[in-house]
Amino acid sequence: MKMSANSRKSVARRIMLSSLFAGGFFTSTAMADTLRVIADTDLKTVDPIVTTSGTTLVHAYLIYDKLFEFDKDGIARPELADKVDISADKKSYTITLRKGLKFSDGGAITTDDVLQSLKRWASRDQTGQLLAARLKEMTKVDDLTFRVELSQPFDVPAALAGITGNPAFIMPKRVASLPPTDQLTDTTGSGPYQFDYTSWKPGQTRIYIKNPNYVPRNDPPSFFAGKKEATFDKIEMSYVPDANTAMAQMLTGQQDIWPGPPMDNALALKANPDLVVAKGFFTQGLYVINHVVRPFDNVKAREALTYLIDQAEINRAAVGDQEFWHTCYAYLTCEGTYGDESAYTGHRGAADFDKAKKLLEEAGYDGKPIVVLDPTDWSEAHARALYMAQQLRKAGAQVDLQAMDWSTLTSRRTSKAPASEGGWNLFPNIMEGQPASSPLTHLMLAANCDKAWFGWPCDKGIEDLRAAFISAGDLSEKKKIASEIQARASTYLPFIMTGENTAAVVYRADIEGFNPETPEVYFWNIRRKSK
Repeated sequence: MKMSANSRKSVARRIMLSSLFAGGFFTSTAMADTLRVIADTDLKTVDPIVTTSGTTLVHAYLIYDKLFEFDKDGIARPELADKVDISADKKSYTITLRKGLKFSDGGAITTDDVLQSLKRWASRDQTGQLLAARLKEMTKVDDLTFRVELSQPFDVPAALAGITGNPAFIMPKRVASLPPTDQLTDTTGSGPYQFDYTSWKPGQTRIYIKNPNYVPRNDPPSFFAGKKEATFDKIEMSYVPDANTAMAQMLTGQQDIWPGPPMDNALALKANPDLVVAKGFFTQGLYVINHVVRPFDNVKAREALTYLIDQAEINRAAVGDQEFWHTCYAYLTCEGTYGDESAYTGHRGAADFDKAKKLLEEAGYDGKPIVVLDPTDWSEAHARALYMAQQLRKAGAQVDLQAMDWSTLTSRRTSKAPASEGGWNLFPNIMEGQPASSPLTHLMLAANCDKAWFGWPCDKGIEDLRAAFISAGDLSEKKKIASEIQARASTYLPFIMTGENTAAVVYRADIEGFNPETPEVYFWNIRRKSK
């Protein structure tokens, strides 16, 4: 049975007190060169082109590198690339690789590997598809240089530096030649660590060791860009689904970093001098809607959902401490360059069950159970799933709340079957703040039908405006179009917003160099202070 918030706090305090006697007991010299991390969820898929799962991306950032990475100012900097020459009309890019780069198996990284990796990436990633639509040709110049020719101006380095979705990781040609729907089994990588796929089993602690063939840049680290040094010989990532067990492992020194603790547990750890409780990345909370099955293929049914959401109420339930959340009705976030709350014309404020019930009736809702997928191993999303189920029932709807872990949900969400035949209607999720701030990188805003993210929104109005945004000449024009996109989204409703919040991250006080404010956590350039 799930404990109440007060019960969890009580358990947390007891564990914290017991740590005064147990603290440090498990820490030993033998652990000094191993970084131990509690994984958000269990890794089920190792291929970052097959899935956009955050757990898979954390894995992928350890073993792969990219041509470009974003620095702290949002500028795409060369990473595996050495330089890029750009034509005046921004339709031609000549990119040269750094010399001496190798994969983890010792094989040289060449343009043949890069071109095949980018081909596979562009067939799946939202930004990659936008680039592919403007691509005239991508050709090899020599083993270290290739050229991209476009029909329209496009920021290629920024597209290749994308952090979320399906990032443009570089793999050996033989691996990247797999169809993008087939999951790879060869994890030979281009990044600072390597992973043994053959010994890995889902549910077990996964182990990464330093890649001896990786050649880091010498530039100072800045966000994802610059030097990526594998400072620990080994990284162990453990899936610990019980939050109190995870908390006890942090308190007793068995783990170094806990990227996704429930807020109650994180706040209970604040007083411990051996631990740091930091604000992590900000996210946009939302519900993903299945647009291809009833009843939410009808916009009035989607509008009904907006009348069920009281953003303050749901964030008090799911996030808790108001220091970590705020309401927001901007589709491109209230924190970013293009966010515009005034463009939103839909419902705000307290829930209106009578209005929601009327809209469901107008949408032709037939009373069949609405399937809500409930990821019980993600506390915040679990609370949002329970909230939506409760609100739908208050509006007279039948609800089938289906509990599962997040990894199972990521497989289930691929189904387009009717909800009554193994499909789904909606599930809670987040969009990381940085990619959610742009029409190019917001996965759930893209409305290109079968090529869209799960839920498959399909709206020509949004897609025409996204294309206009790409071609816009300056920031003022881009902001104007971004506002029009958000106005259109507020009537089409590709997803339902629930406000914004900041995650909590816990790590040991003797860890330095760890950046908790990244959309996907990474573990290079991290050191233990005592070393």
